[in-house]
Amino acid sequence: MQNNEKIGAQINLLKIAANAELDYEFDQGIDWIKEMLLELNENASDKAPEEWLKETSLVVFGEMTKKDKPDMGEYLLVKGTIEATYATECVRTLKPMKKDLDIPFKVCFLDQALAETELFKEVDETYVDNEVYEIYFYDKRTVDLQAMVHEQIFLNVDLYPILDADSRLDGVDTPEA
Repeated sequence: MQNNEKIGAQINLLKIAANAELDYEFDQGIDWIKEMLLELNENASDKAPEEWLKETSLVVFGEMTKKDKPDMGEYLLVKGTIEATYATECVRTLKPMKKDLDIPFKVCFLDQALAETELFKEVDETYVDNEVYEIYFYDKRTVDLQAMVHEQIFLNVDLYPILDADSRLDGVDTPEA
């Protein structure tokens, strides 16, 4: 079931039925996704980030399920993939280039009250429904999907993109082999 009207950058858990799988898909037509794509495009100095929007893309899609367990309380399981093509520049030649991202993720959002409990205090993953999920915490029954997606993207961005590692640099003499 596609149900993006219930799902936004911040998700109110009261609006999601327990144990129902919700499919979601966001692209740069949504403001908070567009802002992330603009941020990804900031490293391309040949054009403004806005000018790259027609040539780049960012899509986040997957499924989520709200559940409840005695030891975990109310929690949200979010599985998905982040796919992006963004503009940047080669750190070696400073020429413009595009890079692709394909980031699968599995996240379990738990109530912030559990963050300091013995069960979750010193872990960043949990085993739920026969799978391992990365742990994020929510506050006041509101899940910050935007912050999680932003973190997943920027943990996976290539900080030193190279267009062609074997190409000769302009103005640099290289010894002949």
